[in-house]
Formats: sequence, C-alpha cells, structure tokens
Amino acid sequence: MDHAEVVVVGAGYAGLAAARALRAAGREIVVLEASGRVGGRAQTDRVADGWAVDLGAQWIFGGHTRFAALAREYGAETYAAPSDGANLLVEGAVRRPFAGARPPLPPLVLVVLAQAMWRIERLAARIDLARPWTTPGADRLDAMTAATWLRRNLPERRARHLAEVMIGEELCVDVGSVSMLALLTTIRAAGGVDAGAAAETGTRLFVDGADGPARSIAAELADVLRLHAPVTSIQQVAQGLLVSGEFGAVRAAQVIVALPPALAGRIAYDPPLPAARDHLTQRMPMGSVLKAFAVYERPFWRDDGLTGQALNLHDPVPVTFDATRPGGPGCLGALIPGRAAHRLAALSADERRTMIVGSLVRAFGHAARAPIDWREKVWADDPYARGGYGAFFPPGVLTSIGSALRQPIGAIHWAGSETATEWAGYVEGAVHSGERAAGEVLAAYRATAVG
Repeated sequence: MDHAEVVVVGAGYAGLAAARALRAAGREIVVLEASGRVGGRAQTDRVADGWAVDLGAQWIFGGHTRFAALAREYGAETYAAPSDGANLLVEGAVRRPFAGARPPLPPLVLVVLAQAMWRIERLAARIDLARPWTTPGADRLDAMTAATWLRRNLPERRARHLAEVMIGEELCVDVGSVSMLALLTTIRAAGGVDAGAAAETGTRLFVDGADGPARSIAAELADVLRLHAPVTSIQQVAQGLLVSGEFGAVRAAQVIVALPPALAGRIAYDPPLPAARDHLTQRMPMGSVLKAFAVYERPFWRDDGLTGQALNLHDPVPVTFDATRPGGPGCLGALIPGRAAHRLAALSADERRTMIVGSLVRAFGHAARAPIDWREKVWADDPYARGGYGAFFPPGVLTSIGSALRQPIGAIHWAGSETATEWAGYVEGAVHSGERAAGEVLAAYRATAVG
C-alpha cells in the first residue's frame, strides 16, 4: 500500500493546480486520474499537419490572470482570436452581416434587450459570491428559472429568444433548467454583463492547444501522477483516509477531490457524507455541450470579409466561430449547447456531421460543404465528464444546500471549477479552486503543528 500526505483525485486544471501548490510547499502527494490524459474538460486534438483543435475549454480572456500566468510560465503561446471583418446574424434563409456585439435587429428589440441586460447587471451586482444564498431576495430568485424571469421581463419575443440563445451558449443549459439566482451568480463571478462583453475584444486562443499548460504541469508531477486510476472509495481509517480503486489503495492524511460534483458523488465514502453534501451532488447535473470543428484548406470566409462568427437564432447550431491557427488550415468551430446537444447526440456521427455542415453552409455558403477534416466531442458521452462545460444549479438548490459546495468534510476538501467564486465554469475558476483547496490543506497542517 502506498502512502502520501495528500491525495489529489482528478488531474484536470483544478487538481493539477492543487498538486502543484502542495508540492511547492513541500508536501508529499499522489495524483489519481481516472482517464488516460490530463486536462479534464480541456482536451486538444490534432488535425491536418498536426494543427491543434480544442474540443473542450479553448478561450482565455483578459480577466483570466492565473491561467495566463501558467501559460507564460510554461511557454504556451497564444494568439488573438480572429476578429477582422463582419459577424453574421442568421435567421432562416436571411443572413445579415454586422460589426461589434449588437446584432442587426429592430431598434425596439435592441432597446428591450438592453433594458433587461441592465436589470440583470443590477441584480448580479448584489450577489455575495462567497455566500450567494444570503443575497437579498435570494429565495425568490432561486425559486424561479431563468426562463421565468425572462418571460416576465422580456415580453418582446425576438429579444427574449436572443437572450435565451446567449445564456444557453454561456452555460450550456436551457434557461428553463437553471435557477435565476444561479445565473446571476455566474454572471457576477465573471465580472458582470459588461465585463463579459468587454472580454470578447481581448479573447485569445492557444497555438498548441489549451491543455498545453496542463501537460507541462503533469510532466513535472510525473513521479506522483497515475493515469487510468479511477477512485471508487474514500474510507476513514485509524491512520487517516484510504483512497481506493482498481489501481490499489493509497493512505493519506488529507484528500482533495477535484471532480465535478456529480462525479464526486459517485465515489463511495465511509462514513457516508453529510446529507447536504450528498444531496448536492445528486441535484447538480452537468450541462450538455457538443463541439465540432470543420477543417478547410484555407479560411475562405475571410474572402467575403467575415469573421467566421455567426449567431443563428433558428438552427441546431446557434454559434460558430473561427478557430484558425496562425499559418494553419481554415477551421470553423461549432458550439451546440443544452437541448440541441442532447438531440444531436442521439444521432449517428454521420447524421450529426451532415446537420452541422448544413448549418455552416447556410451561414457561409457552399464553400463550407466539404471540409477536409472533421473533429467533434459529445461531452455528455465522456465517462469522466458526463457533460459540459460545468454543473449547474436548478431552482431551489443553491439556497437550500449550496453552502455544502466548498465546505470541507473532515480531511476531505473539494475543488473543481464549479466551486470557484471567480470565473466559475472556466479554466480560470478551476485553477483558483485548486489553489484554494491546497491552501485549506496547508492551513490544516499549520493548525496541527501549532496544536
């Protein structure tokens, strides 16, 4: 049986950030990862001539200071997201180019939408990110879905539909499933509505993939990192905690579980977790997202002065974007969230490709009909993610048992992007959460030494 001071369960960015901080503090660690790779919900694939496509986390925004610091430290090059040209608004057979963030809709639609966004901004500014359930009016906001709030505050149909598409893209969940308090908390954690819009202008992508820093950290931890090591149980024993699976067992004094709540809940705990934590893992489902990339010999859409970014209000593919690396082949990404992702996931791979390419043709013309390469990822089918980008709070959960999300249980600590109070749902939030959990473990050791 192996021994360590701390076992970290999960080698996504949260687990790797925790392990890195603990090793820097001189602690003896073991990192256990169920899959055969690191990076978690950041996964990079290779297409023509070895160019990278990010099937999961991809963008790095101006506010992502910790992620950017890791990129600099490990020499992971980034480039500005392509933005020259016009975006497209696609409504059926009608294609309307536009510049900036405001789609070409009638003035009344834009005014009504702006008023609703202003109200959301005001509500989000009141959120206490450490304890959102204490926010004034929290019970009322948590009792309704985001869809209910939008129906009451956005009576104009087209404005409401646009807001639903925007929220669905951000959370990868339908507005009828997520609580309004949870939506406001997510917006507040990302700096507000205006901050999110401003971040788009400073968006960057990784030349060699968003999992590059994760792979570099993993190389530093190679002597303590075990892949293909799913944890099935965490048991309290006389000498601490016993972390077990088919790989065997590791005895440790402290454990950090850096997994999405739903997956953390699949581990058998002895003694059982408190009811609030157990119920939380049962009631925080993962969102659903399908991401696909069509690769072309060159970025032909730029010939028409287009950015490659399209917003399609009546199509299975609501969002497309240009993912072309500098000097690489043309690459159009498609993002399908929520209910549409579930519908497409039920189709065969060939049927999915046909539908998504059809959407690209409607946006960018017949030149899009025959990509030279194709990559896709249905995140709900990934056994070590079961959805994406992250878990969400349905109505009533955040105010009743949300306090159990980050609260350590004895020597068991929780990390993962969902547990972050800044940039929850992003790699930036995952890094923050791992460093916070490592800080909890180190504080526990200091307290023991003083005692």
